[in-house]
Amino acid sequence: MSEGTALSRMARRNGTAAERQLRARARPDGIPEKLPLVHVTAVGVAREILKSGKLETRHCTVFNKRLLYFFIMRPAYRLRGGDAKSHQINRFPFVFVAEPTAVAPPYHVYPFDTGGAANGIFGEHADPYVFLEDYELAPEHAAVAGQIGWAFGSLEAYFDGEIRTDVLHDVPQHETVTRSFIDITRLARSGSNQPDKRASAIEIASSQDVALKGNVKLAILPKQYLEDASGSNSDFMDRLKAQKIEWDIYDWQPNTAPNEFQDEISRVARAWFKGKGYL
Repeated sequence: MSEGTALSRMARRNGTAAERQLRARARPDGIPEKLPLVHVTAVGVAREILKSGKLETRHCTVFNKRLLYFFIMRPAYRLRGGDAKSHQINRFPFVFVAEPTAVAPPYHVYPFDTGGAANGIFGEHADPYVFLEDYELAPEHAAVAGQIGWAFGSLEAYFDGEIRTDVLHDVPQHETVTRSFIDITRLARSGSNQPDKRASAIEIASSQDVALKGNVKLAILPKQYLEDASGSNSDFMDRLKAQKIEWDIYDWQPNTAPNEFQDEISRVARAWFKGKGYL
C-alpha cells in the first residue's frame, strides 16, 4: 500500500485478518436495536423504482458484489454531479425511509459511507495505514445500537453528527482504528469546514432486493414534482398510495444544485422521526 494512494482512497485488505477495535467499543446504552433505514436517490431513478415496486441491488465496485445501500436514519447524500446547477427536477434528491426489518440480516454494517471512503472523500482525516475492513462493525442490527451508544450517546446526537466530546478519553494511542474513525467522523460535525454527514452515517448493505410495500414507510421528494401551476402528478401519487408509502416534501427551485437541499431534507426527516418517537 503506497502512502500517496492510501491518503486519497481507503485501501482494502488483501487476505489478512481485519482489526476489530470498533466492535469491541460497542455500547448500546439504551439505543433501540433496530432503527429506520434511509436510501437516497434521484427523482428520475425513484420513478423507475416505483414502477418496479422494489429497491434493487446493483453491482458494487468496492466489494465486487450486488448490494443495496442504506444509512441509519440520516438522509445523507452527495449525488453524482450534485454540485452543478440544474433546471431538471429528475436530478434532485428523492428519499425512501424503510423499516429496519427490510434488511434482515445485513450483508455488512460500517460506521460511514464505504463508497465515499473508497473514493477518497475523507482525505487526510483517514489514517493511511488502516484498511477499510478494519472499520467494519458486526453484520447485525445490534451493532448499530452499540456504535451509536458508544460514539454519540444518543440518537439526537447521532442524527446531528455530534460525536461525544469525551469519546477519546480512554482510547490509547495504539488503538489506531478507533482513533482514525474519530478523525473521520469529525467531518460530519456542523462546525467542520467541509461538513459531510456521510462521514459518520452508519451504513447497512443488503444483498437482497427490498420490496416497497410493507417495507418503505415514507418518501421525501420535491413538492413541485407532485404539483405545480400546470397541474398535479396524480399518477405518481397513486403509485405511492398503492405501495402504502406516506410522503412529505421539500421546496425545490430550478437552477439550484441537488446537493443544496440536504439541510432542508434533514429537517423534514427529523420531523417525521420525532413524530414516530425516535427523536
